[in-house]
Amino acid sequence: MIELDRHIEILLLSNDCVIIPNFGGFMAHYVEARKDDRDSAFLPPMRTIGFNPKLKLNDSLLAQSYVEAYDISYPDAVARIEDEVRELKQHLENDDEYELKDIGLLRLTDAGSLEFEPCDAGILTPSLYGLGYYNFKTLAQIEQETAEKELQQVPATVAELKPMVQPAIDETMEMSDDDVEEPAHNGHWTALWRNIAVACAAFIVFLLIPTPLSNNHSKLIESRVNTQLLDYVVPKQDFKGENAVKEVARTVARPAAAPVAQPTQKTATPQAKSGYTIVLASKVSHKNATAYVEDLHRRGFEKAGMLTKNRNNKVVFGQYASEAEAYKAISKLRQDKEFGEAWIMKY
Repeated sequence: MIELDRHIEILLLSNDCVIIPNFGGFMAHYVEARKDDRDSAFLPPMRTIGFNPKLKLNDSLLAQSYVEAYDISYPDAVARIEDEVRELKQHLENDDEYELKDIGLLRLTDAGSLEFEPCDAGILTPSLYGLGYYNFKTLAQIEQETAEKELQQVPATVAELKPMVQPAIDETMEMSDDDVEEPAHNGHWTALWRNIAVACAAFIVFLLIPTPLSNNHSKLIESRVNTQLLDYVVPKQDFKGENAVKEVARTVARPAAAPVAQPTQKTATPQAKSGYTIVLASKVSHKNATAYVEDLHRRGFEKAGMLTKNRNNKVVFGQYASEAEAYKAISKLRQDKEFGEAWIMKY
């Protein structure tokens, strides 16, 4: 059994040349990426293989592969290679060719020399694994293909239109006399409806144009509108403008009543003299500030009050002559969470 092709393929992974003693040498070559102009295909790089029948010297590379693969001695490996070479030559003499799997085809010529045709896919190369070819056509080729497709579609379109045109011509030729008179009949009714439409339009325009007023001294007819229903729905005093005006005049002439004293709220407000106070809330509405002060009074904080300055309502607590007194007081008050965010202000 010839196993030379398996050893050669494995050895060419890390070597560029493998020699079969007394037969020839196989050499690997790197082929760069290239373009095939026939079908505009870009081919990836690859490694191909060539054969040189003049390389017959034993470099021990193939024998060492047999020693490692079959665990035999070096002489036994050389002898086994010689047996396989003898069998290979016998195949070539009988069949004139022999294929080394994944390597190429050996062929014996009439002159007795050997020719080698490498495998189209190239030899196994892990670094180039997975690279494939792709087509990239030029603009000229794309335009040419588009033009050819359009030319192919034109005859089909004409052939589809012919059956549609022919029945129309036949129907025109077979038209009867009754069919010829029908358009004239339809035209008569169209003219009649058009005249009616014009008459209607003229009548509408006549109604829309205003009639000029006459200058004679004819009496104008006085319109009498029954307003009793309106008086029933709306009271009469709502329509008597004279009474409404008199009522307003009496109100203006009446002397202004004495102002009613408003009850004083129980809110302690700091006096006008300068000093320091503790601010609990600032920029609140008058209603909210008053409610807050009353709530503090109910809870026992009698010194709480409201201070209004520049339209800004503040809820304050106490009056202190100096800043030191104010800080002393706030340090005691902060034990209550109500005064946790209070601050001192000079007023």
